[in-house]
Amino acid sequence: MTKTTNMMIGIFAVLGTVGCGKDEALPPKPDDLSCGEYEFDYDDGVWECDDRTSRYYGHYFYGGTWFGSRQALHAYAPYQKYKQSPGFKKGFGSGSAVSGS
Repeated sequence: MTKTTNMMIGIFAVLGTVGCGKDEALPPKPDDLSCGEYEFDYDDGVWECDDRTSRYYGHYFYGGTWFGSRQALHAYAPYQKYKQSPGFKKGFGSGSAVSGS
């Protein structure tokens, strides 16, 4: 193999490892079949329905419940407790999102 090939293999190996670690830190995806595709909202630390054919498109999922708006999610007392937890503060709030199906 050439130096370039070896370097590219190394880069892809590192990138693959980095991506896997980040996904492992996320809460598990909902198993609610009402939505076929989810996107993780790092600001709020919850899954959001990204399935345009679902009636829950754009809704947030937390604690087995769908929330139609960010305001409704933030008003939910168990969510407020979760958002103040040390685990949330350490792992989320980066302002980006990852798509998943």
